[in-house]
Amino acid sequence: MLGDYLSRSLKTLGMGKVLRRFLENVVNAIVAIRGRVNFLQLQRYSNLNEKTFRNNFSKTGINWFELNRGFIPVTSDPEHMVIAMDPAHISKSGKCTPGIGMYWSGSSGKSVYGLELTAFAAINYQTGDCVMLGASQTLPNSGDAGMKTMTECYFNSLKNRSESLHKISHILVADAFFSRKTFVLPTIGLGFTVVSKFPNNASLTYLANDQYLKKRGTRKGYKPTYAGRVDIKHPDMMFFEKIHISKVGNFYTAVVRSTSLRLNVRIVVGRIGDRENVILFSTDTSLPANKIVAIYRKRFRIEFGIRDSKQFTGLHHSQARNEARIDFAYNISFFTRNMLQSEVRLFFPKNSVGQLKKAISDTSFALKILDIGGVNLNKKQILQLERLVAVYIGAAA
Repeated sequence: MLGDYLSRSLKTLGMGKVLRRFLENVVNAIVAIRGRVNFLQLQRYSNLNEKTFRNNFSKTGINWFELNRGFIPVTSDPEHMVIAMDPAHISKSGKCTPGIGMYWSGSSGKSVYGLELTAFAAINYQTGDCVMLGASQTLPNSGDAGMKTMTECYFNSLKNRSESLHKISHILVADAFFSRKTFVLPTIGLGFTVVSKFPNNASLTYLANDQYLKKRGTRKGYKPTYAGRVDIKHPDMMFFEKIHISKVGNFYTAVVRSTSLRLNVRIVVGRIGDRENVILFSTDTSLPANKIVAIYRKRFRIEFGIRDSKQFTGLHHSQARNEARIDFAYNISFFTRNMLQSEVRLFFPKNSVGQLKKAISDTSFALKILDIGGVNLNKKQILQLERLVAVYIGAAA
């Protein structure tokens, strides 16, 4: 499957045959490795030299976003696709790596020493299918203007890839950090609709409607625009509309004015799971409330994609100290994860990505033993062996 996919990419993306064979070798080695994914391990599990991996990991100009876009299922409705972005902490020691420093780690709940990447994913908010599109290292200390803020770094990553992302969707979903004005307003300028979450102390104001004006009464020559602060704990039903979303719960929605964004937004207030009330918002006031909730709930799929890449395809194993090699390591890890996820969807629907990787790794080890014994299997027999190993590993819970 991998060879066929890369062969098609050779024509559509103008990828050279040498690069295609190299990517195929890297992916096959990553899924076979039992342990850390570094240059020495890649040499052990392939027929290439360690120096070959070091040299080729320095290559730039590979359009990872277009390469990964091919993993989006053909059955996915483009109307249900959204773009998710999320920063992720990468553990790294030493002092000579570009961009190394203190970055926020969500799992640790504090800033931790290491690196950070900015990841993008295409998510179908109805089916939950998630394809990791690519990532780049967050480098706040790069550029001639000195240190950049983290928000500037994230926006620049989005801006540099906006053309490729618009081919998938114009809706961008991100967590509460990205609800600040310095990110939302420039992102709208790029043509994206932002779906995110406000903090619970966000300053929001009701917009005066006909019912409010009739109750209040108007003086000659005066018509108020706003109608007081929003209290999410006690929503005023003069402005809010109550809706029920099946299997999720009851929510309240209204179009209000955000003081921080200086923008009219649609907010949706309610409980998701066992959490307290959240304030979801969309910069497109015509976006239905149930769609906003569905989009934000599926945002977490990108975090699962990052988790799978860390656990199974060596996202945080690279020991490189070169910016180009680090970016290549991030993106090849996501590409390998997408390949495994695609095979799970097509051939092993009862297994997880981790179980499939273990099945492939065990199959690779068995094939080496058979090769020593002079037994050669064809592609069909190898696939049957993988399925047999997957059955013995067990189905995902």
